Amino acid sequence: MVKKFDARPVFGRRAAWEELAGILADKGCVVEVNTSGLFHPVGQMYPGPEILGILAQRGVAVTLGSDAHGPDEVGRGFDAAVKALKAVGISEITTFCRRKQARVRLP
Repeated sequence: MVKKFDARPVFGRRAAWEELAGILADKGCVVEVNTSGLFHPVGQMYPGPEILGILAQRGVAVTLGSDAHGPDEVGRGFDAAVKALKAVGISEITTFCRRKQARVRLP
Protein backbone atom coordinates (compact mmCIF):
# COMPACT_ATOMS: atom_id res chain seq x y z
CA MET A 1 0.00 0.00 0.00
CA VAL A 2 2.87 2.37 0.65
CA LYS A 3 4.20 2.04 -2.89
CA LYS A 4 0.70 2.34 -4.37
CA PHE A 5 0.66 6.00 -3.36
CA ASP A 6 4.23 6.56 -4.63
CA ALA A 7 6.05 6.51 -1.29
CA ARG A 8 9.51 5.06 -1.89
CA PRO A 9 12.46 4.35 0.39
CA VAL A 10 15.09 7.06 0.46
CA PHE A 11 17.92 4.60 1.09
CA GLY A 12 19.16 1.65 -0.94
CA ARG A 13 17.54 -1.74 -0.51
CA ARG A 14 19.39 -3.56 -3.30
CA ALA A 15 21.33 -5.91 -1.00
CA ALA A 16 18.10 -7.03 0.68
CA TRP A 17 16.39 -7.54 -2.69
CA GLU A 18 19.35 -9.57 -3.96
CA GLU A 19 19.30 -11.75 -0.85
CA LEU A 20 15.56 -12.30 -1.20
CA ALA A 21 15.88 -13.13 -4.91
CA GLY A 22 18.50 -15.75 -4.08
CA ILE A 23 16.21 -17.37 -1.54
CA LEU A 24 13.27 -17.30 -3.96
CA ALA A 25 15.39 -18.91 -6.69
CA ASP A 26 16.71 -21.60 -4.32
CA LYS A 27 13.18 -22.46 -3.18
CA GLY A 28 11.73 -22.50 -6.71
CA CYS A 29 9.22 -19.76 -5.94
CA VAL A 30 7.28 -17.87 -8.60
CA VAL A 31 6.84 -14.11 -8.15
CA GLU A 32 3.70 -12.35 -9.37
CA VAL A 33 4.30 -9.28 -11.49
CA ASN A 34 1.18 -7.24 -10.81
CA THR A 35 0.19 -4.56 -13.31
CA SER A 36 -2.32 -2.72 -11.11
CA GLY A 37 0.31 -0.19 -10.02
CA LEU A 38 0.36 1.17 -13.56
CA PHE A 39 -3.09 2.61 -12.81
CA HIS A 40 -2.24 4.14 -9.42
CA PRO A 41 -0.11 7.16 -8.45
CA VAL A 42 3.09 5.07 -8.41
CA GLY A 43 2.71 4.44 -12.16
CA GLN A 44 4.67 1.19 -12.21
CA MET A 45 4.14 -2.50 -11.71
CA TYR A 46 4.77 -4.38 -8.50
CA PRO A 47 7.64 -5.20 -8.31
CA GLY A 48 9.26 -2.34 -10.16
CA PRO A 49 12.03 -2.43 -12.75
CA GLU A 50 14.98 -2.60 -10.36
CA ILE A 51 13.62 -5.63 -8.53
CA LEU A 52 12.54 -7.25 -11.83
CA GLY A 53 16.13 -6.96 -13.01
CA ILE A 54 17.40 -8.65 -9.87
CA LEU A 55 14.82 -11.43 -10.21
CA ALA A 56 15.90 -11.94 -13.83
CA GLN A 57 19.59 -12.14 -12.85
CA ARG A 58 18.80 -14.81 -10.27
CA GLY A 59 16.55 -16.80 -12.60
CA VAL A 60 13.42 -16.38 -10.48
CA ALA A 61 10.26 -17.44 -12.32
CA VAL A 62 7.47 -14.89 -12.69
CA THR A 63 3.77 -14.93 -13.44
CA LEU A 64 1.43 -12.09 -14.37
CA GLY A 65 -1.50 -10.65 -12.44
CA SER A 66 -3.69 -7.60 -12.94
CA ASP A 67 -5.49 -7.48 -9.56
CA ALA A 68 -8.77 -7.37 -11.46
CA HIS A 69 -11.87 -6.30 -9.58
CA GLY A 70 -14.06 -6.52 -12.67
CA PRO A 71 -14.06 -8.25 -16.06
CA ASP A 72 -12.75 -5.14 -17.83
CA GLU A 73 -9.60 -5.20 -15.65
CA VAL A 74 -8.53 -8.79 -16.39
CA GLY A 75 -5.16 -8.66 -18.11
CA ARG A 76 -5.04 -4.86 -17.98
CA GLY A 77 -1.48 -3.66 -18.52
CA PHE A 78 -0.13 -7.02 -19.69
CA ASP A 79 1.32 -5.50 -22.89
CA ALA A 80 3.42 -3.14 -20.75
CA ALA A 81 4.39 -6.03 -18.46
CA VAL A 82 5.64 -8.12 -21.37
CA LYS A 83 7.79 -5.20 -22.55
CA ALA A 84 9.17 -4.64 -19.04
CA LEU A 85 9.96 -8.32 -18.57
CA LYS A 86 11.73 -8.55 -21.92
CA ALA A 87 13.70 -5.38 -21.11
CA VAL A 88 15.29 -7.11 -18.10
CA GLY A 89 15.90 -10.38 -19.93
CA ILE A 90 12.88 -12.43 -18.88
CA SER A 91 11.63 -14.40 -21.87
CA GLU A 92 8.92 -16.57 -20.33
CA ILE A 93 6.28 -16.56 -17.62
CA THR A 94 4.90 -19.32 -15.46
CA THR A 95 1.20 -20.12 -15.65
CA PHE A 96 -0.89 -22.29 -13.36
CA CYS A 97 -3.76 -24.62 -14.16
CA ARG A 98 -5.17 -26.98 -11.55
CA ARG A 99 -2.08 -26.39 -9.39
CA LYS A 100 0.27 -27.44 -12.19
CA GLN A 101 2.89 -25.05 -13.51
CA ALA A 102 3.67 -24.49 -17.17
CA ARG A 103 6.17 -22.16 -18.82
CA VAL A 104 4.98 -19.88 -21.64
CA ARG A 105 7.39 -17.98 -23.88
CA LEU A 106 6.65 -14.29 -24.20
CA PRO A 107 5.60 -13.12 -27.68
